[in-house]
Amino acid sequence: MGVALAAAAGIRAGDRVLDVGCGRGAVLFPAARAAGPRGRVTGIDLAPAMVELTRADAAGLPQVEVAVGDAQAPDFPESSFDVVTAGLLLFFLPDPGAALRAYRKLLRPRGTLAFSTFAEFDPRHRASMQAVARHAVDPPRQAALSEIFQDAARLRATVAEAGFDGTRAEELTVRSEFRDVEHYVAWIASHSGRDVLRRVPMEGRADLLAELATILPDPPELTTTIRLTVAHRPG
Repeated sequence: MGVALAAAAGIRAGDRVLDVGCGRGAVLFPAARAAGPRGRVTGIDLAPAMVELTRADAAGLPQVEVAVGDAQAPDFPESSFDVVTAGLLLFFLPDPGAALRAYRKLLRPRGTLAFSTFAEFDPRHRASMQAVARHAVDPPRQAALSEIFQDAARLRATVAEAGFDGTRAEELTVRSEFRDVEHYVAWIASHSGRDVLRRVPMEGRADLLAELATILPDPPELTTTIRLTVAHRPG
């Protein structure tokens, strides 16, 4: 999915790219390959441990920087980037509309925003994430998912309201297979679902795994439709 999003973004050699909520680099590293050694690719994530792991993986890529940062309001000067990417992130943020407006300001005129969202959930994943939230302490609010991302027309309108134009979208169906429930949980921890998962106390992990085993098939698998949306800052 990260490779597909980086390709949809149309990243060119020498581009300056910001990947918000970079996690373990699913979008970051394909973006770095596209930008090449003359480019500059910055990944930010709120989780310091995640940043350290991804920074270590990027040690041989001088054009890549990984830092702790807030995807809701990235702290960079206006017009700093040619491309901003956000992989399966926006629906986890407390105010996705405000985040989109912040990304627009970070882009140069005619710069590109590319992000992925779920177009259609596998019901088992939705049930699994609800289970994770039940086991979490003070889980983040996720109401924005149903309000803004429920259909393509609403999403397109939200992007336009944030000041973007030239919006286009495509969908792809992805089948994900996992060795076991622990592998599935590790996958959640590798993307934006980690913001909920990290709020599950260690003493509650065994109960969470047991509940997930009643929701998911054995071995776990998911079929999900992903929407890739690309838009531009006017200029």
